[in-house]
Amino acid sequence: MMYTVLFYYTLIIMLFYTIVAATSFSAYFVSRRRSFLFIAIGFIFYFFDVSLVFKDDFVTPDAVFKAETFWEVGNPLATIITGLGTFLFLWMAICYYIGEKRKPVLYVPIIVWTISSSLLFVAITDLQWREFMFYLQRELLLFFSYAFLAHRYITTKDESVHALLGRHRRAFFIALVLTIGIILENVYFQLLFDASGAPDNMWFFAERNPMENMLFICFGVVALRNIQQTLQLRYEAPPQRDDATMAESIDRILPLYCKNHGLSKRESEVLRLIIMGKDNQNIASVMQLALSTVKVHVHNILKKTGQPDRKTLAKNFWSD
Repeated sequence: MMYTVLFYYTLIIMLFYTIVAATSFSAYFVSRRRSFLFIAIGFIFYFFDVSLVFKDDFVTPDAVFKAETFWEVGNPLATIITGLGTFLFLWMAICYYIGEKRKPVLYVPIIVWTISSSLLFVAITDLQWREFMFYLQRELLLFFSYAFLAHRYITTKDESVHALLGRHRRAFFIALVLTIGIILENVYFQLLFDASGAPDNMWFFAERNPMENMLFICFGVVALRNIQQTLQLRYEAPPQRDDATMAESIDRILPLYCKNHGLSKRESEVLRLIIMGKDNQNIASVMQLALSTVKVHVHNILKKTGQPDRKTLAKNFWSD
C-alpha cells in the first residue's frame, strides 16, 4: 500500500513539474522573455532530479534493498548534475526577472555549491553526516538566494524592481518556511532516525524529501501565475504587425474564420489588414479603394462577427 501511494504521489509531482516546464516554454515562445526559458529548463532538470529516486524505487526496486546502509547516497554524481541544472537555471530566471545580469552573481553561487557538494561527499567518512551535509548544501544555496533577494528588495532604489519583488512577498515567506522544513526533515531522517529496526522498504526516506517537492511546487505556482499574467496581457493586446511570420499565422486562421462568420472575399482581405494593425487610410491605400468603401467593409465585418470595435475583433480572431 505504501509503495502504491508513493508511486502515484511521484507521478503527480512529476506531472506538475512537466506542466510548469511546458507552459514556461510556451510563454517564452510568445513573449521571448528569457526568464521563462530558464524556468522551463530548470524544471526539466528537477524532473530528472526527482526521477532518480523514482528509478531506484520502481525501475530497479532491488537497488534500495542492496544498499549497504540506510544513509547511502544512491546517485551522487547524477544528483549533483541535476541539482546544478535546476539551481543554475532557476537562479538565472530570478536574476533576469529583476534585471540582474552580472556574471559573478549569476554563476559564482552555483559554482560554489557544486564544489562544496562534491568535496563534502568525498571528504566526510561518517555516512550519516556525509548524506546530511551533502543535501544541506541545497538549502544553504536557497538561503543565500533568499538573503540576496531580501537585500535587493530592501536596498534597491529602482521602484520597478521593488514592486516586482513585493508582489511575491507571500511566496517568499512560504518558501522560507518550507526550506526550514526541509532541514528539519533531513535532521530527523538522516541524523536522528534509528534505522536499525526500520524495514527495508522504508530506506527510501533517507533520500526522499517531500518538503523539497512542496517547495518546488511553490516555485512552480509562482511561475504559472506570472505566465498567466503575461499571456493574459498578450490576449488583451494581440500582436499587430505585418512581417512574414505574422502574415503566415493570419493566413492559417483567416479562411475558417471568414467561413464561420460569412465574410465575403473582399471583407476577408480587409480583415487581414485590420489584424495586421492597419488603419482605414492605410487599408484604402493598400487595396486602392475609397476611404468610404473601406469604412463600409469594416462596419460590415464588425456587424457579422458581432464585435464592437477593431481591438475586440482582433482578440476574437486569435481566440476563435
